[in-house]
Amino acid sequence: MSSLKTRYQESLRPELMKEFGIKNTFAAPRIEKITLNVGTGKNFRDVQKFEKVKSILTTIAAQQPISVAAKSSIAQFKTRQGMTIALKVTLRGERMYDFLDRLISIALPRTRDFQGIESTKIDEKGNVNFGIKEQIIFPELSNEELGINFGMQINITILNSNKEKSLHLLKSMGFPFKQ
Repeated sequence: MSSLKTRYQESLRPELMKEFGIKNTFAAPRIEKITLNVGTGKNFRDVQKFEKVKSILTTIAAQQPISVAAKSSIAQFKTRQGMTIALKVTLRGERMYDFLDRLISIALPRTRDFQGIESTKIDEKGNVNFGIKEQIIFPELSNEELGINFGMQINITILNSNKEKSLHLLKSMGFPFKQ
């Protein structure tokens, strides 16, 4: 079991329940899933680059991504309906906690000029959405996989929460927010 998951179950959840006056364990705020989205951009036409982006995302997430097709044709972007334009991975359970632990403790501090994530990235329902400009911050990538640079969108979905509860939960997990 992940150390972050055990820490949440043993100390963070009871602390949140006490602070917010929650009686039921299932009503406490908890992380449901983490979704990683990568728009392939200019790499979607070249099959080799697309496969490389797909393998890098598989390495980062430890799970095979699914392809997202364009819903309609847009001439300015040179896309046609049904063309693969993005990759998506949804992490749950152990993989989610392992990824979150690596993101908090290793990857985000390696970001260039990192000051922390703004608390405005939390929406009214308590979900956190932020982007990463380069995938090179993840240590599991080898040097030959760093030929292509791409960014990704990370969405952390939190159940039974609002902005205040999510901020408290993530700060107590060690998530780096700007002061």
